[in-house]
Amino acid sequence: MYLPPTVLAGIIFRVIQVDNTMAKWKINTRKGLIVGIAILVLILAVDGVLIWLATQRPVSIGTFFIGMAVLISIGFLGLMGYWLYGLMKSDYSLDRNALVIHWGTTEQTIPLHQITRVFSGDELTEKVRLTGSVWPGHFVGYGEIPEAGSALFYATAAPRDQVFVVTPGLTYGISPADPDAFLESLTQRMQMGPTQVAEQTSKRPSFLSWRIWRDRPSLILLGMNCVVLLALVGLLSYRLPSLPNLIPMHFSPAGEADRMGARSNIFVLPVISILTLILNVTLGFVLQQRERIASYLLWGGAFFVQLLVWAAAIGILTQV
Repeated sequence: MYLPPTVLAGIIFRVIQVDNTMAKWKINTRKGLIVGIAILVLILAVDGVLIWLATQRPVSIGTFFIGMAVLISIGFLGLMGYWLYGLMKSDYSLDRNALVIHWGTTEQTIPLHQITRVFSGDELTEKVRLTGSVWPGHFVGYGEIPEAGSALFYATAAPRDQVFVVTPGLTYGISPADPDAFLESLTQRMQMGPTQVAEQTSKRPSFLSWRIWRDRPSLILLGMNCVVLLALVGLLSYRLPSLPNLIPMHFSPAGEADRMGARSNIFVLPVISILTLILNVTLGFVLQQRERIASYLLWGGAFFVQLLVWAAAIGILTQV
């Protein structure tokens, strides 16, 4: 059958267009989302109980430990929210040039010409070591695969049910909802060959690239500020029940108490520390990217204020 050149060219163009289409492969996220949300709800419920207990008793060292537990849980809630966002915004894209893993704001591009091997998890002969955010329906992190070396995991299934894509430098563990169809499509596109050369890249959230995470002096200064502040709050919480109802809040040049206040007023001191720390840390973050020395001065100044507040607290406690 004779086909006019224009018709033949149109058919060829459409075939090439289909072959080169970036197809998205869904991920079964239901289990991971249900378990993750259940963990969030459980943490919030425990926090609610702890806060209620704290309000039902006088301030003491127990109150301090409850506050610490709630503070730590808030940080974990933030992480859980970040991980769940990544799970909700996850999929795999595939064309003749590359496999792209989308996981929240993270994007891993794997050129097909770099792939040396693809195998399923049921071929594993040893246990996979995985470190990261792991719960039923969510397996994201770094690990080691005995058969393939270092690996990144972006999957909702356990390693035995994942598909492993091996490149010379790194292996990727993924879990498309239809692994058989995915493997068939990947094989076909690898056999067709690329239409252009893609680069193996990794895009992460911009905040993970901030200079401060690689700046040890900044981390040490901020850590020292936080430790000294928390230690002060812990000390005052421990001593408060044994303090008299009225305590000296100010001393004359001769060292005599000239102003008294309720013992709960002693927590004005850590409030001063917190406000100073918030101000200096905020300004330091603004300046850190451009003037690192200025940020050191601000955070060092905050630490000096912490020491002054400690001195005032010790002075009050030794007078009662």
